[in-house]
Amino acid sequence: MQVSVLVCDDLSEERAKLGQMIQVYAEKRGVALGLTFFSGGAELLDAFRPGRFQILFLDIYMPGLSGMEAARQIRKLDTGCAIVFSTTSQDSGIESFEVQAADYLVKPFRQEDVDSALDWCLEHLPESPRYLAVQSERESVSIPIQSLEYIEVMGHLANLHTGKQVVTAHRGLGELQTAIGSSDFLRCHRSFLVNMNHIQKMEGNSFRMDSGDLVPISSSDTAQIRERFMDWTFVKTWEAL
Repeated sequence: MQVSVLVCDDLSEERAKLGQMIQVYAEKRGVALGLTFFSGGAELLDAFRPGRFQILFLDIYMPGLSGMEAARQIRKLDTGCAIVFSTTSQDSGIESFEVQAADYLVKPFRQEDVDSALDWCLEHLPESPRYLAVQSERESVSIPIQSLEYIEVMGHLANLHTGKQVVTAHRGLGELQTAIGSSDFLRCHRSFLVNMNHIQKMEGNSFRMDSGDLVPISSSDTAQIRERFMDWTFVKTWEAL
């Protein structure tokens, strides 16, 4: 398991202590660790990109941009990362709920405190999004697979519909289905591949998508395709319970 963790604290001694505790945890749990250090909130925000860090340890009381204000800015960019505050006072405990903090550690904390916080973070981290890379008009485009509604192939061109845009690429439907590699996608027609997560309902021999588009179902395989969709829906419903 690969995990990207950052520690932001204006005191170098505190950064080193916490970094050592995180490394001890990683060795005990067999976690492949990527550890990055920052000495201030402004420095952190300059380097921050959505998805770059999975777990953030932030000191609240730092000169300049505080850890709490940095967390507020981060939450506008990334709602999936886990934020753990490491500080000298409990005064900001209520504010930590505002940014959905995973934990709140008061210095000096112990190894078991860090272990407990990391256990919770790893258990609740969302699955990293997967992307489909295609060449479109001589440019490389990465499309989040979960945002794909359906793919339509016309001749030698594939139109990838995301609901917000349509990306055109020179790729075959079978090749794209293999690259996506997800059971959430159904080949419902020789020219269409549909993401069942974006199906609103079935209308006759078509699927009505979230975008409102109608995607045709192959007339020769209608019963089989309907059955596969119903089976998928049943499994998803039970998983959500």
